[in-house]
Amino acid sequence: MSEKTITRFEEGFLSLLLVGMTLLVFLEVVLRYGFNTGLHWTQEVTLHMAAWFVLFGASYGIKVGAHIGVDAVVKLLPIQTRRVVSLFAVFLCLVYCGLFLYGSWIYLAKIYSIGIGLDDARFPVWFIGLFSEETLWNVWRIDTEDPLVPMWLAHSILFIGFILLAYRFLQVGWNIVIGKTDSFALADEAEEVLEEIQSTPTEEEQSK
Repeated sequence: MSEKTITRFEEGFLSLLLVGMTLLVFLEVVLRYGFNTGLHWTQEVTLHMAAWFVLFGASYGIKVGAHIGVDAVVKLLPIQTRRVVSLFAVFLCLVYCGLFLYGSWIYLAKIYSIGIGLDDARFPVWFIGLFSEETLWNVWRIDTEDPLVPMWLAHSILFIGFILLAYRFLQVGWNIVIGKTDSFALADEAEEVLEEIQSTPTEEEQSK
């Protein structure tokens, strides 16, 4: 799978989550203030979609250099020193990811073994009919009598997100080692503001 295809998938998935959250919130507002009713599962689903958006988007942010960081001092260092400091920063980031992966694996394994479901979000009837009762419980931990979405499935982004994040950090580290870059690619808000100011026509230019 090419990098271009992966990028399209990441952007498409994030867009789908963002559009889904927007539509659910809009629907809930219309139902609540327009018809004095609502869907009790929308808040729970929206919150989990937001969690997926943030944790999945974190690795994409590393990829495109959208994260904000403080690197004013690092930029003053010689290139070789900057590379060493950046590699050490990558190492610390990987340790951070490793701690979260370890904790999330224990957490997900525990709630999977218990079979805890979400409070309100349920699978539709047609989905439940696709599998046998044994498969639904032994594989998915879904109770056919009350087919709530399993909590382990909804919270699996804890593990998935940090795997993707660790993968992106490894990419950054490798690029530093081979000399493709000498530090993290970080968003520079000051530079972006200056570019925006320079590209904005002045009042005199607008009047011409």
